[in-house]
Amino acid sequence: MHRKNISLNIILLFLILYVLKTTQNIFLPFVIALFFWCIIYIIDRSFKDLFIKKLNFPQWTTHTTKLLAIITITSIVYFIVIGIKTNINDVSKTFSSYQQNFTLLVDKIMTYFHITSLNSKTIIQNINIPKLINYVVQNFAGFVSSTAMVLVYILFLILEEKSLINKLPLLFKEKKNLKTVKNIFTKIFSKIRTYMLVKFFTSFLTAIISYIIMKSVNLDFSLFWAILMFLLNFIPTFGSIVASIFPILLSLLQFNDTLLPFTIITTGIIITQLVIGNIIDPKLTGNSLNLSPLVLILSLVIWGHIWGIMGMFLSVPIMIILTIILHEIPQTKKIAVLLTHDGETI
Repeated sequence: MHRKNISLNIILLFLILYVLKTTQNIFLPFVIALFFWCIIYIIDRSFKDLFIKKLNFPQWTTHTTKLLAIITITSIVYFIVIGIKTNINDVSKTFSSYQQNFTLLVDKIMTYFHITSLNSKTIIQNINIPKLINYVVQNFAGFVSSTAMVLVYILFLILEEKSLINKLPLLFKEKKNLKTVKNIFTKIFSKIRTYMLVKFFTSFLTAIISYIIMKSVNLDFSLFWAILMFLLNFIPTFGSIVASIFPILLSLLQFNDTLLPFTIITTGIIITQLVIGNIIDPKLTGNSLNLSPLVLILSLVIWGHIWGIMGMFLSVPIMIILTIILHEIPQTKKIAVLLTHDGETI
């Protein structure tokens, strides 16, 4: 009977994932909206703590913190969208103009390693860099195109905040269950807040330092690469690697007559990523997330397969939420233990 239940749960899990993939046009905008609503709520609470508790502003300012939170997140998204939109076509055209340099680079590499079985033209035909760049921002552009639906969802989520809080006692009449649900929500917002604050700071710091390094050698579209680094650093492990490849490769194509700019950019970006990713990020995060690295990679692959690049962006917050919920339910607590790094709750 126990094995039968496990089999049914596994089938149900795969069925849910299949439905989420096939209906992503319906569910993904709502999940994105839910994520942004969560960020707005976190920023709103942070502003309330800052203005009311620390700076002793009058109580009426609590009515303006929500608007200030919305303006803050809207400004950040607007800057990112404009930065990508104004540069993506120029970046693709620039890479195309470096076709001859790319051909020479491939020939040099093949000569150095004594590779005679491959033809440089064949390799170049299979490596379409402009197409690769367009693919990286394709899902992001798709998100922008569905902005209207996302905004509608966010608006209704904001309007439903108070009524949702009032509904909780009606949904969970037993005090024990109500306390558990409130505890889940408190933990989720606390962990998401920690993750987003740390990730925003480290991603912004990475982008700023990398921008200075790239600008010091006058690399083309340094601001665009910095914005791309800021965004892709929210994707665990692979994001920072992908974000670093493009400017490093461009430095080889742009400065094909000298290796000094390539060396400066490569060394600077790699050191920046290693120091921030392996020292600053873990130090700021501490053990607050406590998710297994293997689980994070699997989550990245699964949600990336289901919802593309946007799924990769959301993979960590989704795992934080799932782990907290599973840990608070006695029947699924063991699963939550498997998802954590040291077996303790996140």
